[in-house]
Amino acid sequence: MQPIQQLAAITDGSSLKGWILAFAGNIFAAFLALRALGHFLKKEWGEMITLFVAAVFVAAIIWFPDGVKTVLTDVWGKVSGTA
Repeated sequence: MQPIQQLAAITDGSSLKGWILAFAGNIFAAFLALRALGHFLKKEWGEMITLFVAAVFVAAIIWFPDGVKTVLTDVWGKVSGTA
């Protein structure tokens, strides 16, 4: 077996995917924290609550994609009557 084939057999990219998702998720969280702080300081309560609700939904998609897929599939099954 060639060295390149051995390397390809060892890695499937899942660890890289996990690292990229963690990095992107943390950058996203830092961005949202700064935005929320800005809304808090300006006393824009409605915008801050809207940002928080959207952030929770998007953060769930970034950090728990399999769980979100399961929940949305179950909800769609109940709505469409297939579950």
